[in-house]
Amino acid sequence: MSKSYALGIDIGGTNIRLGIVDTDFELTSYERRSSQELLAGDSVNNLIEAVRDYIAREAAGRTICGISVGIPGAVSKNGSYIYSVPYLHGLQGVELGHIMEEALGIPVFVGHDVIFLLMHDIKEMNLDPDKNKTILGMYLGTGLGNALYLDGHFFNGKHGVTGELGHIPLYGVEDVCGCGAVGCVETRCCGNALARLTKELFPDCFIGDVFTKHGNDPRIQQFVRECAIPMASEITLLDPDYVILGGGVISMPDFPIALLEDEIRRRTRHPLPADDLVFIHATDGQNNGVIGGAMVIFDRLKK
Repeated sequence: MSKSYALGIDIGGTNIRLGIVDTDFELTSYERRSSQELLAGDSVNNLIEAVRDYIAREAAGRTICGISVGIPGAVSKNGSYIYSVPYLHGLQGVELGHIMEEALGIPVFVGHDVIFLLMHDIKEMNLDPDKNKTILGMYLGTGLGNALYLDGHFFNGKHGVTGELGHIPLYGVEDVCGCGAVGCVETRCCGNALARLTKELFPDCFIGDVFTKHGNDPRIQQFVRECAIPMASEITLLDPDYVILGGGVISMPDFPIALLEDEIRRRTRHPLPADDLVFIHATDGQNNGVIGGAMVIFDRLKK
């Protein structure tokens, strides 16, 4: 019996990653492109042509059964329409899934990229073999990514835009977020906020070294403590079996993960769930979104 293949596409503010994945979740082909270069001008048609070219070059002799597209923004519940995507405005307000599906003749699912990351980590670590767990994915990267997996299923809500933990408003904060709203969590708790803080406090320090060189600075530790507050709020609400912590900031050298976990416990309701929290560190890999997207496609095609 021949294998099936899916094409996973992970669109970020800096890079677009494409990869062909088989049903054993093995990455058989991979490519990385610049988001700003590829999406300049007519973003949708540029993306379609890039995908068509990639399939022609890399999928020889293999049938692509579906395509997943991970977007760092809010996507409709039907997996097609992009409501908003900060910093990639050429894809905003676009019925991307339907347009790509019609152009390429292959089923396309567009989803929040963090769902793909969480899917990868759940399957990679076999966290829910019985499909009955509640798992929260919190990925502290450029923004604060969040996905909710409740009782064995991803929770999407009415419109498909659940898990926007980074866009909960903060009292007394008037800074404008990249999403256009005022006072979002991401104005204080994400990689962009850390970059601004590093530039302000340590202008000669490369951001990748900030925890190594200045991790004991009270202002850097306060950044970590503030990141724990929205995380603890969601944990208190949903009482999860597991909390997965990941993302580019948490993966930085000497990131104080113990401080973050201790602060989350301190801020979460006592005695429970605080006293029985199980933290799991996300698997570190640039391809996780690509593979996780293919996992989502394979699951959808089974239904």
